[in-house]
Amino acid sequence: MNADMGAWFEGREDVGREAWNRLKPVGGLAMALLFFGCWAVVAMIVMVIPYTREIFNHFEDHKVEAAILVGATFVVARSLAQVQVFWHRAHVPEGLVGVQTALFEPQGYEIVGGDDHTDSSNDSMAPSWLSRPVRTLLFRPVSGDRSITVFAYPAGSEVGDRGDAARVTLLIFGARVRLVGFAADQSGSDASPARPAAKYYERGEYLLVPDAADSAQSSF
Repeated sequence: MNADMGAWFEGREDVGREAWNRLKPVGGLAMALLFFGCWAVVAMIVMVIPYTREIFNHFEDHKVEAAILVGATFVVARSLAQVQVFWHRAHVPEGLVGVQTALFEPQGYEIVGGDDHTDSSNDSMAPSWLSRPVRTLLFRPVSGDRSITVFAYPAGSEVGDRGDAARVTLLIFGARVRLVGFAADQSGSDASPARPAAKYYERGEYLLVPDAADSAQSSF
């Protein structure tokens, strides 16, 4: 183990808010559903007005107008999505603090998670699953010790040439957090009691650790 393994890092509100603000609640699928919902409303309005109804009744002669309607619908849907983002960013879960996971690199670990994907440069038939680095550890301060298992690679290792991620344990006490060691041995068998799984969001850009009293999943 590294000599810095016992270092405590203080969770800060500004770090937590910065990481929370990186979240984009409306993703590709949600944006598509929002667009089609807005389009359904626009279509109903268009069909009610006799003049605009001709756009659908004689589409061949009104392609430009139809394109304008589609563009306007997209703008409206995008605006609604941004309103939802602004609302979300204004509602940071109470008491949430953050620690930049780069602080754990001197201890020899790079915390990872979220949005595993297939390496397109891999010519073999078997997919290569890669994990992106976590930027920030988000958590609520607790009155007693709370531990959680996360995955980590050796700090500075290259994506695609990291091997298997190690399971390591983070200890949370109050607003402080530290990495205390391995949660599994080289064979992969548990060397410590079972711990709650961490929750990854926003493509691994940060790691949210819910507390026992309130999982905060309703905030997403």
